[in-house]
Amino acid sequence: MEEAASANPRKRRKSKREGLKHILAAATEEFCRAGLAGAKLDVIALEAGVSKQLIHHYFRTKADLYVAVMEDVSAMAIQELSLPDYEALPPQEAVRVFLCGVFDLFVRWPFLAGLFNDQSLYGGEHIPECRELKRRSPQLMARLSDIFRAGQEAGTFRSGLDADAVFAVTILAMIGNFTGGKIIAGFVPVDYSAPGNLELWRTFAADFALNAITQYTNNMSPDKSTLRSALPIQ
Repeated sequence: MEEAASANPRKRRKSKREGLKHILAAATEEFCRAGLAGAKLDVIALEAGVSKQLIHHYFRTKADLYVAVMEDVSAMAIQELSLPDYEALPPQEAVRVFLCGVFDLFVRWPFLAGLFNDQSLYGGEHIPECRELKRRSPQLMARLSDIFRAGQEAGTFRSGLDADAVFAVTILAMIGNFTGGKIIAGFVPVDYSAPGNLELWRTFAADFALNAITQYTNNMSPDKSTLRSALPIQ
């Protein structure tokens, strides 16, 4: 009897963790599909296999659940992007590994683009509430900024460039294909967000970013052949 009683709390904790896991997974898909405004708790409850009352037990409002999803997703993303040993790589390769890592996350987790676009509608209103993002993102960006500045001091990267601005612009270049690719396809004759063109964009965007920040001397020049061949000419 004592063993059974002592096991029950562990089972309850496991059941709670599993329930929250299913709720967050279902909520992620629903918020990605419909956004905060259009998402329905009834749909989330159905997909999670729980009651709507249980969702309200954990989250007071739909907005609270939305923030929990944003925090969960951002924590996973920062954890993944923090794994590489950037410091062990040459500066150019470190930047490439990071940028391609950002791109690869959007390929592996398609819901990122939906959440990114939805949060853009709210002007990033819920980002400050993501505690793990606020805690770990500065650590990651400090590592990358140190690498970039070391590259500047070594003459690898152009002087006069601000590290924060560089990473802001280059990250947008890497993920813009996921968040606005279909819109851009209305202006150019190629849909680079199509599955068959994703690897082309990944290579081109990373090469373009690195060519933009690299310090070239008289006997060096940008790798124009790579830039020309990375994307098909229509």
